[in-house]
Amino acid sequence: MSTPALMGEVARRADAVATAVAGCPLVAGLHGGRYDHIATYLPGRRVAGIRLTETGLDIHVVARYPASVAKVADQVRAAVTPYAGGLPVAVVIEDLELPGQHQLRDNQTQEC
Repeated sequence: MSTPALMGEVARRADAVATAVAGCPLVAGLHGGRYDHIATYLPGRRVAGIRLTETGLDIHVVARYPASVAKVADQVRAAVTPYAGGLPVAVVIEDLELPGQHQLRDNQTQEC
């Protein structure tokens, strides 16, 4: 069972991770997955593209072309490590944004 204090900590951590990822130059945005199911669910909202569990942190992103997958993953991991709480961080590249292309995306949160 989750407590309000625990949910507050999860929300703070998920929001901090989303902000850190948004600051990565090689990342165009967070991505909720093919069926928009990758998210951290919070009371009244969700943080799309970030799945924070007791066992790990999954981050799904749209990368900016021509960055390599390894460079994107390294940059994202470096940015979020202070907020990961020692959890392993998995970075998934869901899509690429090409030069001159601007994709519509749910960048951080979506109201439920």
